[in-house]
Amino acid sequence: MAAPPQLQALLLAVNALLRKRRYHAALAVLKGFRNGAVYGAKIRAPHALVMTFLFRNGSLREKLRAILQATYTHSRNLACFVFTYKGLCALQAHMQGKTSQVHSFLAACIGGILVFGDNNSINSQ
Repeated sequence: MAAPPQLQALLLAVNALLRKRRYHAALAVLKGFRNGAVYGAKIRAPHALVMTFLFRNGSLREKLRAILQATYTHSRNLACFVFTYKGLCALQAHMQGKTSQVHSFLAACIGGILVFGDNNSINSQ
């Protein structure tokens, strides 16, 4: 069964937009944000589940709330870090016209300070 012509036209337009080199950096930043959020949730949820049930006292509701809060915070922090890192790398490459290893180092340092620089209960675990 074929897709309706409007859907086919929309898919062709989106694919043409995605193929343009001009938007590569912006799309990489958005993709990094999404991947950071997904990876943060995939990694943190099982870890928080095990650690909460092993080492935390309280009711089941309190434990589930702690698991969800830890997972959400980790996922958000990782997504923001990747967004900042890729954005700064793209900005530096655009400004200098080329990429360098120092760009990655500076972007990681600045992103780490901006996202993980706070002293809170999540960062001190």
